[in-house]
Amino acid sequence: MSTTFGQLGTFANSNISFEASTFTFEEFSVAYELSLVEGGVYRRKQLYNQIFEKDKEKKKKVIELILKVKGKTIKDNVKIPTNVDIALSNIDLVIQEVLKKPSVNIYA
Repeated sequence: MSTTFGQLGTFANSNISFEASTFTFEEFSVAYELSLVEGGVYRRKQLYNQIFEKDKEKKKKVIELILKVKGKTIKDNVKIPTNVDIALSNIDLVIQEVLKKPSVNIYA
């Protein structure tokens, strides 16, 4: 089952606190929407591209969030380009950092 941004669930069963968060509710919502897209690498990349093609503002928010997660400062008057390709690794980084999903490192 593939999930797109339009099929959001509710936060009714969530335990979310933004008191000490470095991210806004809007940024959390964008990361949450990104996390709903399922599939393999190729399928997820294809779905993200479709979503970003339809909603340039969403793509801009994702780019801004990637920069924030990577510690880059964005000035208020800077125009964020939307004609760039967003790497799947950057989307995964946003999901992991904003939603605080655990990462597993396996050392052989």
